[in-house]
Amino acid sequence: MAKPAAPRGLARGRVLEAALALFAEHGVHGTSLQMIADRVGVGKAAVYYQFRSKEDIVLEVIRPTIEDMARVIRTAGALPDPEQRRVVAVSGLVEMLVRNRQLAVIFHGDPAIDQIMNDEPDFKAVADGLREIVEGPERNTTERINCSVFLSGVGRAAADPELADIDDADLHRALLELSGRILAPATEAAAR
Repeated sequence: MAKPAAPRGLARGRVLEAALALFAEHGVHGTSLQMIADRVGVGKAAVYYQFRSKEDIVLEVIRPTIEDMARVIRTAGALPDPEQRRVVAVSGLVEMLVRNRQLAVIFHGDPAIDQIMNDEPDFKAVADGLREIVEGPERNTTERINCSVFLSGVGRAAADPELADIDDADLHRALLELSGRILAPATEAAAR
């Protein structure tokens, strides 16, 4: 007797779940469609039935996070004060990274993700919008460096396996506090 077919949405979800775990373990380039199929327990053709390519899988894995960040940026962008915009954007990013620690592993330092972020106009707009808000209106050398340290630092901390034992609430609190120090306007930092 033939095994009943799973609904397409459920099968897609299983492929995405397996892909996320494998991307976190091996990186995007180090993960093959065959590895994803093996993890799900299906043939590679079943994965191709759900997605045209590995890049399509990557896009679907990261899309919800990019859409969350786009909402945060729209909310922050509606605020009148640049510092309020920065606080909302930073808080939203930190919250998202802590909530999606496994996904943070993929975002941090995987060249394939960097390329996808640059190649997808909607994704690039979100990344550029976040950087613009976090850097602030001055966008001077110090603000740009602070932003770079902040973005790479919070991503690395959320992805760091050495910090996996720290609960989400403690990590969230520590990253927000540290972010405030890193991103303090240059005039505040000089006054200290």
